[in-house]
Amino acid sequence: MTTQRPTTHLCIATGQNLANLIPALQLKASRVIILETPQMRLQARHLQRALEGHGIQVVRETFDDSTPATVEQSAERIGVQYGEGSIVFNVTGGHKLMTLALAHHMEVADDLHLLYAETRNQRLDWLRPVPELQAMENALDIDDFLIAQGYTRDTSSERDAYWQQAALERAALTRLLGDESDKLASFFGALNKLAGHAMSNANKGTPFRPQQRLLFTPGGRNADVLAKAHELGLIHWDQDIEIVFASDEVARYFGGGWLEEYVWLKLRGIRPHDSATNLTVKPAGGDIRNELDSVVAHGNRLLVIECKTLRFGNDPLKDADYVYKLAQLSKQIGGGMASSLLLSARPLDEATAERAQRYGVTVLDGAGVKKLAAWIQQWMSGS
Repeated sequence: MTTQRPTTHLCIATGQNLANLIPALQLKASRVIILETPQMRLQARHLQRALEGHGIQVVRETFDDSTPATVEQSAERIGVQYGEGSIVFNVTGGHKLMTLALAHHMEVADDLHLLYAETRNQRLDWLRPVPELQAMENALDIDDFLIAQGYTRDTSSERDAYWQQAALERAALTRLLGDESDKLASFFGALNKLAGHAMSNANKGTPFRPQQRLLFTPGGRNADVLAKAHELGLIHWDQDIEIVFASDEVARYFGGGWLEEYVWLKLRGIRPHDSATNLTVKPAGGDIRNELDSVVAHGNRLLVIECKTLRFGNDPLKDADYVYKLAQLSKQIGGGMASSLLLSARPLDEATAERAQRYGVTVLDGAGVKKLAAWIQQWMSGS
């Protein structure tokens, strides 16, 4: 039998606010009291936005933790103010002295429920009134992660009906490119180059230039790709060296957008708790935008996927920057619950692969691309 829990929660703002957010959402809190030290005011503000986004009333209380004496005084004040009635006290945040002092002074509560959010093991550990373990539920969407970490969603492609329709119409070609990526690797370079020449560039003032020429007449699998694209109306190709792109958007597809659509199609079949493609995010109150090729939320964990069709190894500094930014941005928007995956249609060079391993970035490249669905399913299972 499930224990009935109070709907008023008390928690301590921390740099890992997901441990505060998950229990509040899962246990359907109606009011959350956030204790904030001077160093954690910004984190308290982020947590407040995330909670209020779910209609939860929030009260923020200052907590002076500058000395043991002020810790004791602050804890006593909180105990007197909120000790009457039923309350869930989430002890996950804060330093040890602060948590001990608060636990002592909250003993006066008429109905105290004490919990620790064990996020790594996806578990709520109850210490009061009766020790017990409770599994965490799928409580967090992508926007919950973003807001709790101080970010907001700007745009995302999968919410665009036109983008979805275009992706579905060319799904067979996209799957061919992804599933055969190890055999098409050398041809991707030619496609990237042609698409890059065709695409418009507002910054450089260059218009869309649909007519492009290959250096050779394709054969075998390469010709199959172009024939399929011609059949779908994406390009005009008379089985020679000239290619005419149907639109600027099609050129961007062949310039690498197809790999993002490949991920979207796989996620559409897997159906994780939440996902987004071409997600643009920015810090709350800021203007700097970051684009994430694909993001998945499942089991209160976040996966950020970077898609690349370029050839690694030509520019070591740029390659290192790709890996570093992926690792850092994943941590910034997902906190301690984030993982990152570099999906490369072409094999990585040894230096980039080693750097990815150092930064904790998983790599699926070349022949590994077609293993994407199985890998994501394994990640969703927590293994």
